[in-house]
Formats: sequence, C-alpha cells, structure tokens
Amino acid sequence: MKNSRKIIALLLAMVVLVGITGCLKSSGSVKGNVTGKVFDSNGKALHKARVEIYGANQSVLTDELGRYSITEVDPGQKKLVATYDNKSVVKVVEISRGKTLENADLTFAVIDGLPPVITEVAVASLSENVAIITWKTNESSDSTVDYATGPVGLTPYTMLASDPAMVTEHSVTLANLLPGQTYHFRVRSLDFERNEGISSDYQFATPSGEAPATPNNFMIAAPAEMERIVLSWTSNGENDLAGYNLYRADSAAGTFIRVNANPIVSGEGSTSYQDEGLKIAVKYYYRLKAIDIAGNESLPTQTLSVVTPGILAENRTWKVSESPYIVQGDIRVRGGSVLTIEPGTEIRFTRSDAIPDSLGSNMADLIIQGGLMAVGAENKRILFTSAESFPRKSVWGGIAFIGTNQPENMLRYATIMFADNGVKSEGATPSIENCEFGLCGMGLNLGLSTALNIRYNTVRDCDIGMVSANSNIRNNLFIDNQTGVALLGNDYFENNTVDCLIGVQIDAGNPVIKNNIIAYTGSTRAIYGVNQTIPNATPSMSFNDIFNYTYAFNGTNSTGTANIEVDPLFIGGSPFDYRLQKTADGFASDSPCLTAGEANAQMGRYGP
Repeated sequence: MKNSRKIIALLLAMVVLVGITGCLKSSGSVKGNVTGKVFDSNGKALHKARVEIYGANQSVLTDELGRYSITEVDPGQKKLVATYDNKSVVKVVEISRGKTLENADLTFAVIDGLPPVITEVAVASLSENVAIITWKTNESSDSTVDYATGPVGLTPYTMLASDPAMVTEHSVTLANLLPGQTYHFRVRSLDFERNEGISSDYQFATPSGEAPATPNNFMIAAPAEMERIVLSWTSNGENDLAGYNLYRADSAAGTFIRVNANPIVSGEGSTSYQDEGLKIAVKYYYRLKAIDIAGNESLPTQTLSVVTPGILAENRTWKVSESPYIVQGDIRVRGGSVLTIEPGTEIRFTRSDAIPDSLGSNMADLIIQGGLMAVGAENKRILFTSAESFPRKSVWGGIAFIGTNQPENMLRYATIMFADNGVKSEGATPSIENCEFGLCGMGLNLGLSTALNIRYNTVRDCDIGMVSANSNIRNNLFIDNQTGVALLGNDYFENNTVDCLIGVQIDAGNPVIKNNIIAYTGSTRAIYGVNQTIPNATPSMSFNDIFNYTYAFNGTNSTGTANIEVDPLFIGGSPFDYRLQKTADGFASDSPCLTAGEANAQMGRYGP
C-alpha cells in the first residue's frame, strides 16, 4: 500500500512537469504583429511618419512607400497612433495572439498645401551649346526647367529638361543649345505632397562661337605714381562678353604674360586697369584681348609701351633693341646704381613731367646721382632728344649729374637735342667726349662742378654753348650759339674752334685761353671775340686767332701774347667744314692757323 502511494505521487509529478514544459514551448505565440501604410487624404504615401502602440514602448517610421510593421504586440484591443508633421491620427485595432494584423492603414488629411520656395536661380555655367541652371528650394522636391528661344515674354515655352530626384539643391543641364542664341526659361519644383513651386522668367545668351571684337582706343596714361600705370580702352558691346585679358612683356621680343588672374570686368562705356608693382626705368609692353564666356579671345590690340619713371635703386641697361625709350617723368639713378645705355639707343623726353623729382626741372629729366654709362660709337650714336612731334629749343629738362663721383659717368658719341640744359653737372665729375649738343637752352652747364675731359664735342644753335668753372675744355666746336662759352673759374680752354656772335665770355676766375680759333663766318662782323664782364677776372690769353668781330677783346687788358686776327681759311662748303685749308689738299694757300699755335702747333678744334 505504501509503495502504491509513492508510484501515484511520481506519476502526478511527471504530469505537472509535462504541463510546464508545454507552456514554455507555446509562450512564443502568445503575442501578435500589425502592418499597414500611412497615407494622406489624396492617397499619397507619407514617408517617415511615426507609428506607435499607444501606451507601449513600440514605434517605427514609415518607409518611402509609407509602409510600417510592428512586431511582438500584446494581444487585445490596441490604439495605433501615427504622427506626421506634428499632427497625429489614431486607429483602434484588435491584435490576436500569434497572428499578424495586416492593412492596418492610417490616413491623414492633406498636411502640406504650400509649394516649395524657389531661390537663387542662376545660370551656373554657359557655353555655346550647353547651359547649367541651378536653384534652391526650402524642401525636397524635383527639378524641371521650361525653356524656349527668344527673350522673356516673346515666345511660349517649347522645351523641357527635368530630374525626378527629390533634393533641395537643384541642377539641370540644357543641352543641344544653339550658339549665339537668346533663351528664356523658368524653373519648377514639385514636393512630396505634389505642391509645385514656379519661378519668375529669366534669360541668357549662348556664346556666338566667334571671338569678341578687338577692343578700341587702347591707351596708357602718363604715369602718375612710381611703380604703377593705368591703362584704358573703350568697352566692347557683346552680350556674351566675360571681360578682358591684359598681357605684359618687359622686352619687345619677350613673352607676353597675362597680368590679371580673372577677366577684367567691362565698364560702362570705357574700362580701365591699374598695373602695379612695376620696376623703375623699364620699358614695358602691353597688349589687350577681349574674352567671352566661352573662353574665346579676340585678336590683340596694337602693342603699346611705357617707360616707368621714378627713383632707380638698381642697375639697369637700356638696349638698342627696345629703342626708342619715351620718358614721361623724371628718372633719378640713385647713388650706387648705374644706368647703362647701349650704342644706337634713342631716348625721347616729354615736355610735361608726369612724376616731378625735387632735383629736376619742371620738364622730364634724367638725373644721375649714381652712374650713367652712355657710350655709343661713331656710327652708332646714342640720341637724347625731345618726344614732341615738332620740337624746339628747351622742350625737355636734360641730363643732370648731381653730387656723384662714381667712375661710371661717361658720355661718348651721344647726341643731345632740344634740352633746356643738355648736360648739367653740380658737384660731379662726368667725362664728356665726342658728343653733339644742338638747339638747347644751354649745351653744357658745368658752372658748379669740375668736369674732366670735355673734348671733341660739337655744340651748336644754343643760347649758350657752355658755362664752365673748372673744366678741361679741349678740341671742341662751338657753332652758331649766341654765346659760345662762358668761363667762371680756372678753366683750361684750349684748341677749340668758336663761330658764335660772342665767342668767349669771361665772367670770373683765371681761365687759360690758348690755341683757339674764334672766328665768325657770317657775312658781317659779330660783336665780341673775347668779352670780359668783370674787371677782377685775370684770364691768360695767348696763341688765339680772333677774326671778324667788332671787338676782338672787350673789357680786358689781358690780351696775352701771340694772338692774331686773320682769316683762318676754313675749308667751308655745305655742310660747313671747319678744318683748315692746305696747299697739299689743292687749296691756293695754307691757313695761317696751321702753325700759329704754341710751339708752332695748329690752332683750333683739329689741332693737337
């Protein structure tokens, strides 16, 4: 009996265990699932609407088709809550144990009734055949461009390009456009709620495919500041003009490099550009081209050049290959620097002084505080002259050596014309040989300096040929100046030929005047051969021929010895030759001046 009870208890325990195990195995099918879609009242699926079981921590977002699915929902009656754009709808559903409730759809009234806001419409890129139109919207929407040929308002839209992608930054490409054609267009964007935004009308013109016309009236203004110049031209009128490219080279044969990084914007009527950071005393060359939005450049303008005035603080060489140099403002060569000029080079100076220097005149000057090496050749003279079309006497300043004793100060085989002072020297020691001075106010103004080796020069048609205080003046020709030479100090004036109204004027000092021919070749007598203006000057005058003057000596008792007053018998002719006649050359008699000089030497320019 006792054993039977144990068996019964064991059987009951096994039944309980089996029951528990069965319960455990069936626990997974107690909960259910629910699926469906979220729409608005127009039937449009709503993307990213939140769907949740009210009172439970279960929620999901709808996909692009408005679908949702919530799993592991406790069975029974539940409230489904869908939220979109801060609005909610509720649906009561019955969840069955272990089953999925399908098509539990939720519907909103139409939420968004506003179209996308369109901003920043632009033609981002334009070529002869393609235009890229861009714009922005305040919500995701598609992209459509309506367009047609002709300006705004002329024709209806006949073409369309679109992109269905839902974006806020839009870009549509218009292809197969015609070159040189005007198009008008508008943009449209449709949002998820099928609200459509439409822009205003716009227009653009495709490039013609032809380069723009060459700009007219390209010019360079006279420099107004050091290291900067201003260029200007008449603006082009093409609809597709992007601007202008300016090209510069620092030599006539050099490579022209574009100055501007981006096209120079066209101005109203005319356009100008400032080129800065230039070097001093350099001849720059410029060309200009117009450029359209397709990148087509016009033919270049004529090449213009300009020499930059100012203070030169480095060595510079002016080359004959870059000749002529037009100097529109003072150039000052600072101490320690040297300006070298190649043989055959021509330099022209303007009367107006664009950048006046405190050491210069009121006209363009070349001022030397450092060095000037202007060494030409007999058949390649260096020319310093006026830039005027019809020059006359004293229409530019001249060459001024001021306070320099640098050895690199030399004028050889140079011609200086139309200057106020051909060469002026103050506290300097230039060497001037084989040069020609013509139609200057004063050929050489050396009164405040010691200038060595003033030899073999010709000075003609000036008001005053030379003023000097302490110079060695030998073997020069002074022709048709009102006053040939004015001496102020202890000059040595020897073996020169003077043919002027006043030959030699002594204003001060103790000059030595020897072995010269001072002879006027005009048809009447000139005034003074030698004219002393102050009594305390003590010149030494000997072995000179003074001919055809009313007064051979005036204002002086220092007539010296061995002076003669006879016709020197120049060879003459046209052009006039101031060499002396010789019987050996077929003339009737020898010039008396061939042996009348000191130690029986020849007098005048062609003497020893």
